Amino acid sequence: MFVNLYNRKFKVFLADVSTDMAATRKRLSRVLHNAGIEVSDKMRAADCSIHILGGEDIYSDGGDGYDSPAGVQFREAKELCGSDFKVFVWNPSGFIGDNHSYINSIRRDIVENTVYSDRQSPIVFVEDIRNIMNVKQLENRQNEPTDIFFLYNELDNDTALEICNMLKDFQSVQRLGVSLSSGIDYNSFVLSQLAESKIGVVYYNYAGDWAVSFARQIWKDSGGSSSRTPLLVVGNNAHAKIEDLSVLRNIIECSVNDKRRIPLDIKVFLDKTLKK
Repeated sequence: MFVNLYNRKFKVFLADVSTDMAATRKRLSRVLHNAGIEVSDKMRAADCSIHILGGEDIYSDGGDGYDSPAGVQFREAKELCGSDFKVFVWNPSGFIGDNHSYINSIRRDIVENTVYSDRQSPIVFVEDIRNIMNVKQLENRQNEPTDIFFLYNELDNDTALEICNMLKDFQSVQRLGVSLSSGIDYNSFVLSQLAESKIGVVYYNYAGDWAVSFARQIWKDSGGSSSRTPLLVVGNNAHAKIEDLSVLRNIIECSVNDKRRIPLDIKVFLDKTLKK
């Protein structure tokens, strides 16, 4: 099974509310907990914030703006709002009347990475949050023709970089370290860069389960046995065992060897590919 990069963990800051929304906030907190979403007590340690709107204006009369406890936190969230921090504004009643004119003011001030919702159900609202927070950003790189496209999990970053540096003495190499916690969609970039490469290599030391499922998926997505770019899975025998790769037998070529010999294994695979 392919490792699902969409299900990344994220933290939520649940802001203070006006007194009339205290029970709603408590109910939403329970729903977040039941959904397995961590609620942080510090906004700057979270990935997003939730602000619940009710019948009480979070602006103070004749004041300087957002100077109720709920308003102060909303102002702080607006300052943090950006590609790395989203703001969710929830109006569960859905009502905007003369007595709720401040809600219109907030809605008019909605900017990118701020989401306004009038969902009545906290369960549906939380599911919307999960879906939005799990939308992945695309890996934004230019594809370049290369001999070797070298892929690895960032858990194996140190040894992967050593091997890449040895390979660069003889071949052109494009490398990509995949981080499962980044929320980035690597798939499109991987497939397009693979098409610009003479061979693809999936390397691992500790991350064996990831390497097997990742290699199977990109092999399948790139055309399987009819793919124009052959794929090699290589393991560092410091922790890898050839038995780890048994499910890839007769599908993808595999090798497990000493770290110092892995560049040679890759070179042999490349030379064999070029002779075909």
